[in-house]
Amino acid sequence: YSRKVDLEVISALSGLGATVHKMCSDIRILASRKELEEPFESSQIGSSAMPYKRNPMRSERCCALARHLITLHANAANTLAVQWMERTLDDSANRRLTLAEAFLTADATLLTLLNICQGLVVYPKVISRYIAQELPFMATENIIMAMVQAGGDRQVCH
Repeated sequence: YSRKVDLEVISALSGLGATVHKMCSDIRILASRKELEEPFESSQIGSSAMPYKRNPMRSERCCALARHLITLHANAANTLAVQWMERTLDDSANRRLTLAEAFLTADATLLTLLNICQGLVVYPKVISRYIAQELPFMATENIIMAMVQAGGDRQVCH
């Protein structure tokens, strides 16, 4: 079969990697703001330098794995691109490595993400505090739009 099929499969897995990376990056940001945190096992310790600190290590791991998964797309594209008309065997080792790595990496990434999602701890009071702080700024867009619709100059209203 054409190596285009390999590229399409790895493209889907690469897209999965991009989605997981986005999710886990957001979790890392929210964890730094203390709005949520990953599950913390009873035997787990905090940061080696700061024992009280709970780094989002699972999200960090997911981001690393997801980045690797994303990069495999270029490998599959290059393998397809250099195929000669009759398809030589110079792709076979690369293909076997890339496909296996892609599926194993996706599996490890999803298992880790599942663990994060099943044990995610959310702190609604912290979130409420941030919303209360930001609400006046979030409302300004609606206020400016209403003023412009009523005939105001956007720059002056701003």
